[in-house]
Amino acid sequence: MTRGQWLQGIRAAWSRPALALRAKRRSAFSTKPDDIKPEASQKTRSRIVRITSRLPRFLQGFTTPLINAPLTHISAFLILHELTAIIPLFGLTATFHYTKWMPPFIGEGKWVSDGVEKFGNYFRKKGWLGEEGTARRYRWWGRGEGGTRIVVELATAYAITKALMPIRVILSVSATPWFARVAIVPSTNLIRRMFTKRKH
Repeated sequence: MTRGQWLQGIRAAWSRPALALRAKRRSAFSTKPDDIKPEASQKTRSRIVRITSRLPRFLQGFTTPLINAPLTHISAFLILHELTAIIPLFGLTATFHYTKWMPPFIGEGKWVSDGVEKFGNYFRKKGWLGEEGTARRYRWWGRGEGGTRIVVELATAYAITKALMPIRVILSVSATPWFARVAIVPSTNLIRRMFTKRKH
């Protein structure tokens, strides 16, 4: 066996599981044409397109099948995508704040700098942080802690949440059919029944 044949065999071995996973995702999101409601919001679908375009190429294959999925699946993914961002962001921020510890290896990263600028600007608009860099007493987290510390903690949590993007996307896509079945579809049916009763 030549070196070229050996490399070709390795690529084929790696591609088989990937193709099987893509086929499984397409099957999970596949639907009959009649299942896709004609009144499905184009704006909601455009959010999937926008999210997909911002992802690295190796992750785009996970979200692309959702573009033509039922609206219930799209809604389920969008909710899960937001939850997998909000929960780590505030969970990590609270952990850093109350344990008085932050990972030193991430403190100088670009995402941390972006987070400091983003949350710093927001806090200044709210009046929680002084214009000259002097922190006022922070009235939400309170107990005498300055706003500057909160900004750094949020920025660090933001950077870690950004780094977890591949895991967040894969988990959200994997849980989409289940979440649509147990949460979105029952909620939609309940709202539809409520409006039907009001009409009668």
